[in-house]
Amino acid sequence: MSLTEIQITDRREIAKGVPFGKYGRYEAISATVKYEVDPRHPHNQRIVDLSKVHEQSDKPVQFEGNLVVILPENPPACLLIDVPNRGRRITPGLFNRVNPAVALEDPFNPGDGFLYKHGFSIAAIGWQFDVQQGMHLRVPNAKKNGEEITGDVVCQMQPGRDTHSLFFGQTLEPTYVPTGTGKLYRRKHTRATYELVPSDQWRFGRIKDGVFQKSDQFICSEQGFAKGTVYTLVYETCGAPVVGLGLLALRDATSFLKYAPDSPFHRSEHAIAYGASQTGRVLRHFLYEGLNTDESDRRVFDALIPHIAGGQRGDFNHRFAQPGSMGVPAAGQLFPFTVEKSTDSRTGKIGGVRDRVESDVKIVSTNTSWEYWRGDAALSHVSTDGKQDVEGSEYDRFYMFSGTHHINGIMPLTKQLMVNGEEVCYPLNTISYTPLMRAVLINTKRWVLEGIEPPASRMPRADDSTLVPTEAVIEEFKQQRDFPSLPNPDEMTGLCQVDLGDQINEGICEFPAKLLANYPTLVSDVDGTLNEIAGIRLPEIEVPIGIHTGWNPRLAKHGAPEQTATFAGFSWYSNALENLPPRSAVKRKVEQVTDQLIADRYVLEEDRDLVIENAMTRYDLAATIQTAK
Repeated sequence: MSLTEIQITDRREIAKGVPFGKYGRYEAISATVKYEVDPRHPHNQRIVDLSKVHEQSDKPVQFEGNLVVILPENPPACLLIDVPNRGRRITPGLFNRVNPAVALEDPFNPGDGFLYKHGFSIAAIGWQFDVQQGMHLRVPNAKKNGEEITGDVVCQMQPGRDTHSLFFGQTLEPTYVPTGTGKLYRRKHTRATYELVPSDQWRFGRIKDGVFQKSDQFICSEQGFAKGTVYTLVYETCGAPVVGLGLLALRDATSFLKYAPDSPFHRSEHAIAYGASQTGRVLRHFLYEGLNTDESDRRVFDALIPHIAGGQRGDFNHRFAQPGSMGVPAAGQLFPFTVEKSTDSRTGKIGGVRDRVESDVKIVSTNTSWEYWRGDAALSHVSTDGKQDVEGSEYDRFYMFSGTHHINGIMPLTKQLMVNGEEVCYPLNTISYTPLMRAVLINTKRWVLEGIEPPASRMPRADDSTLVPTEAVIEEFKQQRDFPSLPNPDEMTGLCQVDLGDQINEGICEFPAKLLANYPTLVSDVDGTLNEIAGIRLPEIEVPIGIHTGWNPRLAKHGAPEQTATFAGFSWYSNALENLPPRSAVKRKVEQVTDQLIADRYVLEEDRDLVIENAMTRYDLAATIQTAK
């Protein structure tokens, strides 16, 4: 069974029908798709609550979602699966360099056409059940004795201002409706002990203009919620969707596009999956659950590129999971973290993300500095005590993009985060890692199609002492320059061993998680210019032009100034270079660094001018700042 029906709802030309080389013109096709899966099938057994949809019946489980396929008129070179992030397609913006504002106006804008010139067909698959707009999935609920299941949901919030009302949706609208029963906890930071807020000090609802209003999306308090404080809400809900069906949608839609003889699209022999942030973690979770084989025992993805996922999985396959949740201790934060098999030094457990998939599936993990400073990226390739590297197989690559942050380079200079409108302490990081990701994609494609291996992994390592604790780097900043604000390593985010109760093996979590021993937070060491030593160093880092980090302190007016801001690093051009060299000399060095990156295959020849232009734009920015001193 699997994907059983496809209904095309829209077709449109890409780039007004302009052809892209030998692949010809491209069109975008939107469709509604229906699925059926057998809950008894061995390849479906790890989906939590799948057998509880029909309970004692042998009926297949049905669900439906949407699909967008962008394909050329001639046979494509390869199928690229775009795993949507909270309903949004993500590959065009990054790989085709489509401006976000333009993408909002025209979601099919071709940008510079990079993906089309290289012959990719691109499929975005709806997988997230709690998305109302964009790419979505509709799934059934599990039942117990024919009745809806009741249980607990966990949410985490950290307000940026003092307030009497607090929205508890995890980046989207709240996934589950509260029955009215719950507990609220507070703590100074995410590694601190939970403190129970007395039940008479809060309730569900909101206070607007001094008047209480009922609400299923807010909690409120007459005493108020303090900025910078971390609040954890555990509340009861009724109705348990089978969240893990989203993983099966990714599997079965891709399998259909590869293998179905009656497909209305060009079939592709090979498929590469790309996911970023939330959906990078989805890909790691997909592998962990052993889903890269469909119900007909066929391989689904030939390669996966989990980008900016760090060492985590996520809320994608447990009861009352919230796929949009970020950093709340739950099933996705459990060991294992490494791609290959390793041992948890705290529990003695042995495992790896790729344990249940074919050994020769290619996994290319890419991270910015921010995921290391978040506290988990290093754990994807180092032991849980931080002392030993966990070597990847010949089918693994790990790349850290030195001196970059989660949300890619932000120009012009600003201290304001678009995601929540809050300001950070220093100007947001300006370094664009787009050229590095474009090279990663093409190298992965050549690996799959031609057997040409990508360049060697580049990330901080324990064996060469480039991987160090966060406090060592912060101490370097203290010693070398007078930065007005620096984070406190003891209050920063990180992973820890958690206890989720006795039913966790059934996919049922006990919230809030009991927080046990902390895992180490390890990052790249820095050189004398305060730029990171390890990873792939773009010219702005190698020359250098400024100081660039994967961390940025929260601003005091938003609370918790000793903690770091979500997603953000910074670029520091003021006094970054005591004597700024002449532009011509810097450009020569930039060209040399770029040519070496091309020779090493970390940058594409076609992106040479882009890399040089990016670096010199930052030089001009630094020169302007120094001139204004």
